Formats: sequence, structure tokens, C-alpha cells
Amino acid sequence: MNIRFQQISIFILILGFQSVYAQNKPIPQRVISLSPNLTELVYDIGAQDQLVGDTDFCKFPPDAKKKEKIGGWINPNFEKIVSLKPDLVLALTFDEKAIFTLKKLKIPMAIFNCDRVQNILENYNQMGRLLGHEVQAKAAQQSLMKRLDKIKQKAKGRKPLSVLFVIGRTPGTIEQVYAVGNKNFINELIEMAGGINVMADAMTDYPMVSKEELIHRDPDLIVDSILSHDLKGGELDKRNAWAQMLTLKAVQQKHVYYFLNEDFLIPGPSMVKLGEFLCGTFEKVRADHE
Repeated sequence: MNIRFQQISIFILILGFQSVYAQNKPIPQRVISLSPNLTELVYDIGAQDQLVGDTDFCKFPPDAKKKEKIGGWINPNFEKIVSLKPDLVLALTFDEKAIFTLKKLKIPMAIFNCDRVQNILENYNQMGRLLGHEVQAKAAQQSLMKRLDKIKQKAKGRKPLSVLFVIGRTPGTIEQVYAVGNKNFINELIEMAGGINVMADAMTDYPMVSKEELIHRDPDLIVDSILSHDLKGGELDKRNAWAQMLTLKAVQQKHVYYFLNEDFLIPGPSMVKLGEFLCGTFEKVRADHE
């Protein structure tokens, strides 16, 4: 089976499950989430009592840690999933293995796309209908939209800033630097908050950036989201790592900012907190330039 045929098969499968589940099915009461952002969405619409299981990585909101764990989002434990007797499993479009395996197990699924901000907003409607929380979902969706609109309004008319958003690197060094490219929600939040992503023209969503490329792009500021548990020496890494790149104006002007809360780096409701962080950070940099 070639890759193109597999992609078409998955698309047909997704449409099939969505249409089947829309045919007057009873509201599911034993739901399992295969992704942290879907778990967060369930909580945001007030349907957490229907959630009987989630992944080892579902840690936000904190109550999600108390749910039965079904393994990782890449390698879920299907025996555990079956033992929980779910009447609905929530999955993402790229969970190919889970989709095909759950199909064989005849377990109902709902498939979600969370790549872009608009996808995330639209997921409130789908989740609300599926779990019988349409009113709460609409209210939560509108609340999120208002916060996003507030970010846009604050940035309106302000001078755009060039931004490098780092999502990973070798701790303690500026090696194997991975940045945010185009076609993802973080790039959209950067633009929404009044920034220009210096890697938006990259050929991949999350490109590796060489030191030569960093010097060439020379952003106004750097947002480093290296995971807190990857830091070696904590503050030592913060003081010394980017000091290796003194030719960058962001380093010279002390405009390197750390965003260490990985809970807010997933494409779900809490993404707005990343947007608010970016908006506030951009204001600090502009103030320094004035």
C-alpha cells in the first residue's frame, strides 16, 4: 500500500467515523482522550466527568492527572483502553496507528484536527455536540475568542518585531536548534501578538536552524521554550547558553525570553496563555526600543 493510498484511506475512515457517530448516538459517558489538548478541551467544556481515561502526558488541568492512564499518545496501551470499556475515544488526525487499531477493535472514535487556531476553535462545536455540552462549549469558545481578540487589539498599530521561537535545542548549548516555522498555531499566535516569525518561510513546520542562519536572520527577540526538565543547571543555562551568540542583537540587548510552561505549548484552549505571554513580551521589547 503506497503512502498516498494510506492517506486517502485514513481520510475516508475519519469521515466514516464522524458520520456514523452523528446518527443519533446516545451521549457517551465513558470517554478516553488520546491527546493532552483533547483532554484540556473536554475539561474546558465541562465534560470531565465523562472522561474515564487519558494519556500519561495529560497533566493540565491538574485534575487530568487523576484519570486512568492508557499510556503515551504515540504508543497507547490498547489492552488498557479496552478494559475501560469506552463508548468513545478522542483522537487526532495523525494518530494513524490508533485509528486503525481502534477500528479493528470496533471502538467508536471521534477525530480532531488541531493544527491551526481556527481548527481549535471549531473543535469546540464538534466536542460540544458529541458530549452533550453544546451550551457550555459555545460559552467556552466565545471566552477563548475574546481573549484572542484582545491580543490582536493590543498589537494593532504597533511596530512588528522579528521573532525566533525556539522549541528545542541541546541543553546548555546553541546546538541542534529547532524553531517554529509556518503552518502551525504558534506561528499564528506570534503574528496575532504583533510579531514576524523569522522562520515563517521555512520549508518545514519546525526547521533546524544553524548558527549561520541565526546570524543571517538576526531577530529582534528570541523566545526559548526549551523544556524545564531539559535544563542543566537551571539558571546557569539561562545565563550562559545564548551568550555564545553575542553577534545576535537579541542577545546583545538582553531580549532572550524563556517560556518554560510546556502545558501551554499544546494546540488547545491554553494556547491563549502563550499568546498573552508573547503580547506582553513584545511590549517589553518595544519599550526598550523607545
